[in-house]
Amino acid sequence: MKIRELMGILDDIAPFKDSEEWDNTGLLVGDLDDEATGILTTLDCAHGTVEEAVEKGANVIIAHHPLIFPKVSSITESGVGSIVRKLIRNDINLIAMHTNLDHQPHGVSHMIAEVLGYDETEILIKHEYFYKKLRINIPKEDVGKLKQDLSAAGVGNQGDYSECFFEYPVKGQFRPNDEADPHIGTQGELEHVDEYIVEAIFEAAHEQQVIDALIEAHPYEEPAYDVLTLKKPSDKGLGVKFDYDDTLEALVDLIREKTGHDIVNVVNANTGRMNKVGIIGGSGMSYINEAFSQGVDVLVTGDVKYHEAYDAKLAGRNIIDVGHYMEVFMAEGLKRLVEDRVELPVHATSFTTNPFE
Repeated sequence: MKIRELMGILDDIAPFKDSEEWDNTGLLVGDLDDEATGILTTLDCAHGTVEEAVEKGANVIIAHHPLIFPKVSSITESGVGSIVRKLIRNDINLIAMHTNLDHQPHGVSHMIAEVLGYDETEILIKHEYFYKKLRINIPKEDVGKLKQDLSAAGVGNQGDYSECFFEYPVKGQFRPNDEADPHIGTQGELEHVDEYIVEAIFEAAHEQQVIDALIEAHPYEEPAYDVLTLKKPSDKGLGVKFDYDDTLEALVDLIREKTGHDIVNVVNANTGRMNKVGIIGGSGMSYINEAFSQGVDVLVTGDVKYHEAYDAKLAGRNIIDVGHYMEVFMAEGLKRLVEDRVELPVHATSFTTNPFE
C-alpha cells in the first residue's frame, strides 16, 4: 500500500477537511509514493517514538499532535528539527491527525470514554454543517443527462447516499433576443416550455466546479439556476457526553482506576449525583459554556487555568482536570480504527511522551 492510498483511508476515518483552519494535519514528513511497511500510532512524535517505529519495522507514524506546528524557519539538530531529521534519516513518514480526529463521533474524546467503560456516547457540541443547494430549470427531456453529469461533479451526495435529486414540473417562458442562439424557440418570439426544476445539495467547497459542470451539461445558452446556502446540525462535533449515575467523587475514583493517571485538579462546585458526563480531550475550557448548555453535570478535560476554575466554581460547574496527556489513549483507539481497514501491521506506541514524568 502506497502512502497515498493510506492517506485516503485515514481521510475516510477522519476527513482532513474537518481540521481547524489553524491546525497542521496530513502528511508532514514523507513521500506519498512510498510503500507503507507498518504503522505506529502515538499522541506525540518524539525521538523514542521514531526509534520504536524503526524497531517494529514501521515506516509510518500517525501522531495526534502535529510535530511541525508553528512556523519552522530551520531544521537543525535541536528541538523539533532533530526529530524531523531523525525521521528523514530513517525514511519514516509522519502523518498528523489532530482536530480532524477530535471532531469525529468515535474520535479522541470517545476513546477516553471507552477507557472509562462508557462506549455509548453522543457528540457533546455538534457542529453546524454548511452546504449548498442547487436549483436549476431544464427541459423535461434533458433531466436524466443533467442529473448524471451533476452527479459526476459531486452533486447529490447525502451521508451514505449518492445521486439524491428532487424534481418537479414547472412552466417556463422566455423571449430570445436578436443576439441569442436559443436551444428552444425563435428570436424575438415569446416561448413557453414544459420544464422541470431539479434540486440537489453539494459541498460548499465544490461550488465553482458544480457551476462549471451544470453550464457544460445544460442545453440552454443561459441556464436559469440558483445556489442557496443552507445549514443543519452535523453528526460531528467536539467532545462526547454519556449517561452516568453516581457522585463526582466516584467519577474521580473511576478515572484514576481505569486510566492509571493522577487527577490534576477537581472543581467541586455542587453536590449530588451526576447524571450526565461530558468529555473534551486536551484543552476544553474555552468550550465550557457550550458544554454545560448541553446538560452535562461535570466536564472532564485538561489544562484548566486558575481563573477558569474559579469562574466555574462561581457558576456551579463541576470540572475534573485530567491533564492534556489523557489523550494518550487515542493511540490504542486509532490503532483499532486503522487496523480494520489495512492489511499492514499496526501498533500503538508504548513510549511515554508525558512531559510531566
